Amino acid sequence: MARIILQNDHVNPEITDVPFVTAGFKSDRDLLKKRSRKYLELIAGIDTKTLTDTKGMGALRAAIQEEFGAAELVSLPLGIVSKCYLGHPYEVHTLDLSASHIIKHYKINEALDADFEKARIVAKHNAYAMVEVYKDKIIIIREDGSAIKM
Repeated sequence: MARIILQNDHVNPEITDVPFVTAGFKSDRDLLKKRSRKYLELIAGIDTKTLTDTKGMGALRAAIQEEFGAAELVSLPLGIVSKCYLGHPYEVHTLDLSASHIIKHYKINEALDADFEKARIVAKHNAYAMVEVYKDKIIIIREDGSAIKM
């Protein structure tokens, strides 16, 4: 004969129906979603003078916020590394999201911050639009907006 070993008299059945709510990215699948054209164009436009205006930086911030939504802090990239089109001697530039959207252009052989250095070689490659740098991974973004985890 079966014996009841758990007594659940104190369980309130109304509490079990409360939905679990989270915000932002939950898995690598979410991180690998295709990026929007607007986001890609604004990141590609970092080298143009219009982006250094207040309006340009505002548009960049809005595009980043729109792209990542209400993502949890750990789900947001530390920053973005992409090829720099300012010409010689500049090679790549970074958009440091952890430091309030600071854009910095790096010359050939100039060292990047430790978190960003791992993305430098990939960012210089013509097959990719940018590299999103996270604390524990990098996500490579192609020209069409598709993403690859590395």
